[in-house]
Amino acid sequence: MDSWQQWKIVCLTTMSVEDVENVYIFGLLITGFLLFGVSGYLAYRVIPKTWPAVQSVPKLPVMLDGVCRTINTHNEMLREQNRELDMILEQNRSLAAFGLRG
Repeated sequence: MDSWQQWKIVCLTTMSVEDVENVYIFGLLITGFLLFGVSGYLAYRVIPKTWPAVQSVPKLPVMLDGVCRTINTHNEMLREQNRELDMILEQNRSLAAFGLRG
């Protein structure tokens, strides 16, 4: 086989339309397999990271209950401070009404 025969095998311009379509279909098939493999590998890398999140879903109500209790505790503290400030303001108003404030 001379060099021209080898070139005709590689060159797509000497092929018929059906042959070129087959080459493109083959290339598309290989590209699809490669993309499928890469996506599978990326999914395989993410699965160990998502598994703890899936396992923590049953613990979610307990965690939410703890957060709610903490928020309620802080709200009670703020209400108590608000009551104390209201009492101080009321004392200042009563002192101002009697003219005892400087």
